[in-house]
Amino acid sequence: MSCVLIGVGVFILRFVPGAAILPSFVDFISIPMQEISNKVVDSASDVVTTNEKTTEEYEKEIEKLKAENRRMRTIMIDYYDMKRENAQYLKFYSLKKQNKSLYFKMATVVSRDPNELFYGFTLDKGKNEGINVNDPVITENGLIGRVYSVTANSCKVKSILSPDFKMGVFNTATLDSGVISGKKSLADDNLTAMMYISSQNKMNVDDIVVTSGLGGMCPKGMAVGKVKEIKQDDYDSSFYAVIEPFDDVRNIIDVFVVTGFSGKGDIVTDALS
Repeated sequence: MSCVLIGVGVFILRFVPGAAILPSFVDFISIPMQEISNKVVDSASDVVTTNEKTTEEYEKEIEKLKAENRRMRTIMIDYYDMKRENAQYLKFYSLKKQNKSLYFKMATVVSRDPNELFYGFTLDKGKNEGINVNDPVITENGLIGRVYSVTANSCKVKSILSPDFKMGVFNTATLDSGVISGKKSLADDNLTAMMYISSQNKMNVDDIVVTSGLGGMCPKGMAVGKVKEIKQDDYDSSFYAVIEPFDDVRNIIDVFVVTGFSGKGDIVTDALS
């Protein structure tokens, strides 16, 4: 726009009488333009000055953002903990509805010994919650272990993948009986064994195996797993069944400890009656 006005002024100087007024005209044009330019520069300087922050101010803002981030993380952690607990309570009430004579304590796996070959674990509940040695440890799907050591606020569990785990079981379809006891060759595949079965057994793949109740250590009829195959032991030629538990014992997190049930501590003479 300023170029156009100056061009007009030059035209007036050359072709219009009395055009000696050009200097004044140019001043008239250029002075306001200069003022506008100065104002724009001053305004930009003001913006830069206004937005300028000290290192301390930036550091304070960063710390404020970090604190907010920590607060949001805590909220998310609490949310997921509550969600998991609610899911566990639903499982608890479902189990209680199906097994009214059973008393449970909900517990969570808090540690695993990396040197433990059979995937035992430690729970966050102990004597203060009424838990004792030999209490069965289950999930909503079935038996996964038993307590073998207890402190005031924690307990250690031996899984059904361990050879040290011993519990009477039977096949619901054929009534063949035996003892659940793990094998080293099976544990890493989340498999255990039903030992001491008869050579004349009638068991089949996918048959369901449950607890017999012998010894009063565990309620009768607690699900253990299903038959994967029948094998003959390489050492003594006895037969055993490979059993797949209904849960992955190696990665279990939330469990129930059975602290009481009808017949606890009683020796059952006829497991199938």
